[in-house]
Amino acid sequence: MTLQDHKPILQTHPPAFSEVHTNRLAVDADEEYNTANSDRSATITTDGSLSDAIASKEPLAPQTRLALRRRIMSLEVPTFLLFLSLLLSGSVMTNQELYQTCVAVFHYNESSCEPLRGLIPKTDEAKTIENRIQPYVAKIGMANGILQNVWPGIIVLFVGPWSDKFGRRPILLVNFAAGFLGNIITAALVGFSEILALNPWYYLLGGIPSILVGGGCSMVTVMFCYIADVSDEENMPKRMFYVEIAMGTGALIGSVLSSYVLMFLSVSNICLTSAMLMFIAFLYVFLYIGESLDLAETSFTHKVKKFFDLGLIKELFATCLTRRPNYGRALISCIIVISMMSNFVQHGEHGVFYLFVRSKFNTTLREYTYYTAIVIIIKIIGCGIAFQLFRKLLKLSCAAVCLISIFGGMMTYLTKALAQSFWQMYLGATFSFMSAITAPMLQSIISIVVPSTEIGKVYSMTSFFQTMSTIVASPLYTVVYNNTLNFYPGLFNFISTALYGVCFIFMFFVFLFDRIANQRLAANTLEADQADNSSTKKPPTSQPA
Repeated sequence: MTLQDHKPILQTHPPAFSEVHTNRLAVDADEEYNTANSDRSATITTDGSLSDAIASKEPLAPQTRLALRRRIMSLEVPTFLLFLSLLLSGSVMTNQELYQTCVAVFHYNESSCEPLRGLIPKTDEAKTIENRIQPYVAKIGMANGILQNVWPGIIVLFVGPWSDKFGRRPILLVNFAAGFLGNIITAALVGFSEILALNPWYYLLGGIPSILVGGGCSMVTVMFCYIADVSDEENMPKRMFYVEIAMGTGALIGSVLSSYVLMFLSVSNICLTSAMLMFIAFLYVFLYIGESLDLAETSFTHKVKKFFDLGLIKELFATCLTRRPNYGRALISCIIVISMMSNFVQHGEHGVFYLFVRSKFNTTLREYTYYTAIVIIIKIIGCGIAFQLFRKLLKLSCAAVCLISIFGGMMTYLTKALAQSFWQMYLGATFSFMSAITAPMLQSIISIVVPSTEIGKVYSMTSFFQTMSTIVASPLYTVVYNNTLNFYPGLFNFISTALYGVCFIFMFFVFLFDRIANQRLAANTLEADQADNSSTKKPPTSQPA
C-alpha cells in the first residue's frame, strides 16, 4: 500500500480484525487505560488451545499484552517530513541522472541534453538520445534498488528483535540521522558534477549511510512497532491510517513542489533542502518522541554488542513458526506472502515507471508530478471513503476490504499495461483508490495475532522477505523494460497484474480463516452463554404439605 504508484512501502486499518469484540483496554476520560471485562479473561495453553475458562471474545488475540503508554507527541509529523524529503528530491534526481548520463557518459553537448532535465518538452533529437541512454540509467536504478535492499534486508532481521528488548527510539534516531547525512553527500556530488564530468554512478554513494543502518525497511518496521506499542487494538487501525495519510501528504507535497522548486533552485540546493527536512525530523524525534516500551537500564556498550546477537534470529524464527490458535500461523504466512508480492511489484516498477511514462507519453517532469499528486489525492480520499463505507457502515471485515483493494490494484496494472493515451493512466489510478489501506490493515491483523513483546519479530520477518524480493524485482523489471522499450514499453505491467492476482488468491485464504474464526467465536460464545444461564437457574424448592 502505498500512497503513490512508485514508492516503496511503505505502505491502515479499521477498528478490528474479523468483526469480533475482545477484552480490550478501554480508555477513560482521563486517558488512563483500564482492563475491560477482566472477570471474563481468557487463558491460552502452551499448545495454543483455549483453556476451560471462558475464552476471549477476540479469536486471534494473544495471551498477553503490555500496558499501553501515553504518548506526548505524534509520530505522524516526522513521517510527513520523511516522505516530503524523499519525494522532493526523488524525481529531480532521476532527471539529473538522465542529464548527467547524456553529458558525461555519452558526451552529447549540453544544449541537446537540456530537455532531459524535465522542465521543457523533448525535441525529436532529445527523444532519440533518451531512448539510447534510458537503458543505462535503468541499470543505475536497478543497482540502487539492490543496494537499498540486500544489506538492509539482513539488518532488519536484527532490528525487530533488538527493538523489542532495547527500544524503538534509537532505531528511529539513527535512521533519520543517516537520511540527513545521505542528502548532504548527494548534494555535494551533484555540486561536483556541475564542475566536473562526474559519472552518475557516483550518486549511489549518497545512499550508503541509510543502507548501513537498515534503510527504509528498518525505519518502517520500527514505525509500525511504535504505533502498535502506543495504541490499543481498537484505535490501532485509525492510527495506522493517520500514518498513511502523513506519508501520502508528504509525498503529495514533495511531488508537486519538485518541478516548481527546480525552476528556482539547483539540484544540489534541492538535496540540501531535503537534508534540512531530515534534520528537522531528527530533532523532532529526539525532543518529543519518547520510548514506547518499559525497558531495563542497560549500558550503551551492552546494547551495541547485543545488536548482532544470533540468538535474536533464533527467537525471530521461533516466534514466526509458533503454532497459534485459530490459524494464526497460517494467517501470518499468508500476510507475509501478500506483503512480499506487493512489495515486489512496487520496487520493480519504481526503477522503470518514470522512464516508461516519458518514453510512452512524452511527459515532462511537471506533468509527471501532477499525475503523481492526483494519484495520491485519489488514494487519500479513497481510503477515507473505504474506511467509513466498508468498515463503519457496511461492517465488512478487514480481510474483505483487503480483497476489494487488491482486486482494484490488479485492475490498475492491467489498465496501465493496455494504456495508449496518458489520460488512461488516470483512469487506471481510480481502480486502486483504496490500495493505500491494504498494507496497514495487514499490519493491524498481525498486531492482533501476536503480543506486543513479539510484534517486532514478526514485522522484521515480513520486512526481510519484502526486501529480499526486490533483489529479483529490480533486475527483472529492468531487463523486461530494456528489451521491450522499442516495441511495447509497458509490457512489465502485465507482470504486475499477474502478481497481484497471486496476492488476491492468498488474501482469499486469509478471508476464509477469518470466517472460520468468527464461526468458532460464535459457537464458543453461545456455549458460554448457555453455561451461564444454566448455572444461574435455581432448582425448584418443594412446598410444605
